[in-house]
Amino acid sequence: MIFLVVIVTAGCNDDETAQQERADTHSDDEAEIAVEEADDAGDSEGEVATSDEETGDGSEDITDVDMSDQMIIYNGDIAIEVDEFNEAQRQIEEHVEHMDGYVVESTVHDHDNENQSGTFSVRIPQENFTPFLDELEAMGTEVLERSTYGDDVTEEYVDLESRLQSQETVEERLLTFMEEAENTEDLLDISDDLATTQEEIEQIEGRMNYLENNVAYSTVNIDMQEMAASTLQDRQSLNTWGQATSLFTDTINVLVSFFSGLVVVMIGLSPVLVPLLIIAAAVVFFLKKK
Repeated sequence: MIFLVVIVTAGCNDDETAQQERADTHSDDEAEIAVEEADDAGDSEGEVATSDEETGDGSEDITDVDMSDQMIIYNGDIAIEVDEFNEAQRQIEEHVEHMDGYVVESTVHDHDNENQSGTFSVRIPQENFTPFLDELEAMGTEVLERSTYGDDVTEEYVDLESRLQSQETVEERLLTFMEEAENTEDLLDISDDLATTQEEIEQIEGRMNYLENNVAYSTVNIDMQEMAASTLQDRQSLNTWGQATSLFTDTINVLVSFFSGLVVVMIGLSPVLVPLLIIAAAVVFFLKKK
């Protein structure tokens, strides 16, 4: 009996040991599978996004939703010449504030206390981009240059949205695996993968915010020059001479038109006027003789 009890007890201990070994082995296998799935999910973002669409997790097609609104970054360059630099600068700042924009950078140069020049970089809401350029053009005495160009970033933004969804899915899975990890080594591996994924999520979100800001606010670079005093006087003199010449020409044209019309009337009425003049002359001659 004692011999049988010893055999049975030893067999139970062996079974418990085998079960514990199988449990440990199973835990290690699960941790390794979790790490491998996390790596595979991080390397194949497009496959994750596709699986989400097939299972119904992504109820909307991002490309179809976002491509309807084009995301274009507008930029403009304008160079103008003004009479009074300080006054023009004040007007620019008022226009920028009125249109809910802001000045990014400004530089002013003073050339021998005669005339000033400067460059300004401002951000304007996209809907006010063209009206602001028109106001600058109307404000300047002469427009030296005006150019606008746009950059379509719609495709890049949609791609970033897709990548962000994929990385967020990977992050959720890694968090789930971290909760189920049963040893320190697996926990450290998953933590490294999670940190890498979260870092990429932050980079994607930063790039998306940058694109959104640049689409919402257009950049206008202004190059402004003050007209020199001598040039201003020369232009005013040329203006005065031009006005005087124009007035003289108009006066000559009026006189020529008047006499031309008078000749036309006299020639046209000659069949009536000639007999009347002859009769009037005869009457005058007869009265003087009498």
